[in-house]
Amino acid sequence: MSDNKEMTTSVGRDITLGTNIFSGFQEFQVAQRMAQALASSTIVPKDYQGNIGNCIIALEMANRLNTSPMMVMQNLYVVNGRPAWSSQYIVAMINASRKYKTELQYELTGTGTEMACYAFAEDHNGHIVKGPVITMAMAKAEGWIDKNGSKWKTMPEVMIRYRAASFFGRLNCPDMIMGIYSTDEVVEIGPDAYREVNPAIKVQEEIKEKANAAPIDLQIDEETGEVMDSAPPAEPLEEEEPDESEPTPPAPEEPPKEKPRQTSAPRQAKPNGGYMPGF
Repeated sequence: MSDNKEMTTSVGRDITLGTNIFSGFQEFQVAQRMAQALASSTIVPKDYQGNIGNCIIALEMANRLNTSPMMVMQNLYVVNGRPAWSSQYIVAMINASRKYKTELQYELTGTGTEMACYAFAEDHNGHIVKGPVITMAMAKAEGWIDKNGSKWKTMPEVMIRYRAASFFGRLNCPDMIMGIYSTDEVVEIGPDAYREVNPAIKVQEEIKEKANAAPIDLQIDEETGEVMDSAPPAEPLEEEEPDESEPTPPAPEEPPKEKPRQTSAPRQAKPNGGYMPGF
């Protein structure tokens, strides 16, 4: 009886996804079933229809942001193979988070090419939190205005506010933005900025670009086919001529050589005139 009760308790327990659907096998199974149901819907955006993988990612982000998966799907786009938030949703996330005492505000100055804007908000301690200043000169230098179909030419005041909000979010609310750019930024940056570079491939490309950049002067012997030394022969060192203006120091005198001593042969004893034995 006790075994059946324990089995019923273990099977019937409520599985919550929490903040990470990849924390366990059972959590992932539940998320996969939810993603399959969402992928079969025709109301969700086309990026998620029939794509269980994208739906699982949307569920994961919704759990982290503590919001509805449908809200994430409606505002998370896939541009150039990368996820991107809509600019309106970035503002909505910051205002709905209650992280700041006031909603996101904008300080807009100047007109035309002199227009500048930054986003700010007041926190609960009364401090004013500001974001980076966005100017039309910056938009021109970064190429945002010259993009095909760019809204900077027709509605610059709206676009400069959206960009100021996006910069404010990545600088002061990275936990909410999760390092994801806005759709406008991804379109303006282009796919080349997201190109993955393999270090080995990059080195090979540099070798191909710089190989044989400087011509090598090789001299080959026509008869033997050997490579001759192309280095010019070394010039002989010129002997420095003595300066006649300066007196040359006298050569040091050699010490007198000692004459070798003559050794005389040993004198032989002369026989006496007296008696000599043996004779």
